[in-house]
Amino acid sequence: MLFRSSKVDEILNDQFQPTKADGTLPGTLTDQRGNVVRYEIRMNKVLFDYVVANKLYQSEKQSSFPEISAPVGSILVKAAWREVSPEEQGRFYTALADVQNLEGDRYQEKLMGLVGFHVMTKTASAPQWIWSTYEQIDNVEGLHPSFFNPDCPSCLQNQQTQPQVPNQITRETPIPAVDPDCSQKSAAVDNIVALNQVIQKGLGDSVWRHYQLINTQWPVPSRQPSSPSTVFTVLPTVLANTTMESYIQKSSSCMGCHAIARSSNAQQYRSADFSFTFADARPVLKNTQIIPPPRSPKTNWARDNWNSILRGYQIANKTYETLPQYVPQAKLHCASCHLSVGADPKASSWFGMIKKYQYPETDDLQKRINSCFEHSLNGLPLPLERDNPESQALITYMQWLDQEAERFKITLPKTAYPNIQKLNGDSKLGQAIFEQKCAFCHGLNGEGRYGSNTYYRPALWGNQSFNRLAGLAQTETLAKFLKSNMPYQFGGNLTDQEAWDLASFIDRQPRPQGPYQKP
Repeated sequence: MLFRSSKVDEILNDQFQPTKADGTLPGTLTDQRGNVVRYEIRMNKVLFDYVVANKLYQSEKQSSFPEISAPVGSILVKAAWREVSPEEQGRFYTALADVQNLEGDRYQEKLMGLVGFHVMTKTASAPQWIWSTYEQIDNVEGLHPSFFNPDCPSCLQNQQTQPQVPNQITRETPIPAVDPDCSQKSAAVDNIVALNQVIQKGLGDSVWRHYQLINTQWPVPSRQPSSPSTVFTVLPTVLANTTMESYIQKSSSCMGCHAIARSSNAQQYRSADFSFTFADARPVLKNTQIIPPPRSPKTNWARDNWNSILRGYQIANKTYETLPQYVPQAKLHCASCHLSVGADPKASSWFGMIKKYQYPETDDLQKRINSCFEHSLNGLPLPLERDNPESQALITYMQWLDQEAERFKITLPKTAYPNIQKLNGDSKLGQAIFEQKCAFCHGLNGEGRYGSNTYYRPALWGNQSFNRLAGLAQTETLAKFLKSNMPYQFGGNLTDQEAWDLASFIDRQPRPQGPYQKP
């Protein structure tokens, strides 16, 4: 039975495990015949027994479980399938499957061919698992590639499309074809092409001769055994399958992405041992310390000010799009730093701003808002007049947050971010952390993801990011923010040292000096 139409469909969504580069389009993959690829996830009995014995399929049980640690010998397989014709099936491992339609209301039996699969295996010497990925050899090359049209040189490559519109996929990370140099012990190089040829020849007439290993990723033993398993060095640094990381191949790292996987505990980060599969526990638990977006007024005051509250939320959540005259260069939102649009106590929330800045007795709050516009948004200040509609909408939204914090009994923070140990950061180590845990969201060059000219993940440096006068341009402030909040939705994954290393790396990257000057 196949019901997933994208790699993270049903289990998660792209807010949690980004596998695409464009937030406006689905993460589906469509073959050259217009058929959408389907996905499945399987586990072996060792892992299944562990899940069942500890009732980790129940989110409440999993949330209170001390530590998820899959037993040695656990195996997970993630597979991609496409519809094949009887004439093609000789080149595919096939199965008759009940396939759910895209509307999700019925199933139909179809002949499906395996086009790609990941295999992750936990061993005693690899607590971060060993990651191997395989593909059918006709995926992106040959006479009749499944996901590439050789007669369309003008087709956009490795770009998302609407379901049933064929994707034009190429391989951006070549299969290694160089003989290893055994004197270079730290180089993750082996001649995978030659290895495939040997294996394929040995398989004789088996259908598996039409499959190939793309590469394997493994952890390098840590020099500090006391470090958590989420702190690691990996070889090779990039690993991608054209059927599963189709749109982020250059920044894809299986181990790096899965290192952030968390348990169902929504209040506190706890590792899910490199497996997002545990996120399928039900029911989904919510973080009760984060106020949800405004949906309907709950008080007379909120009812009287509802339009202004919604306008303030809109400005904060879509700042550069809503106010391009004040944010002409950066592609950032207030919510890029003040996560959950100012409603997250661990991410420089907007709780208590009215009292702190003595509004309306002074205009200090308007000035503080303008400081963000000029520095964190690298833009221009709003007019200071008390009746300015933009600043008034933001302030009214902040007032609504205070009311909601009281209604939800939120524990109000004493500082913008939880404190962390003061350490020295190593930018070189920070770069390695960025490549593993950040680049698949923000791009290898920190440029963010703005497919279809739409905000999906923010730029961390460069002309579209915040300037040198911003609060997050201070290494210590950035380290605190990263420790509590990054990777996005997985705050707490980084150690204090990783946060400092990462902050040191990001701080060294180019950005506007500020403030913004009109041309």
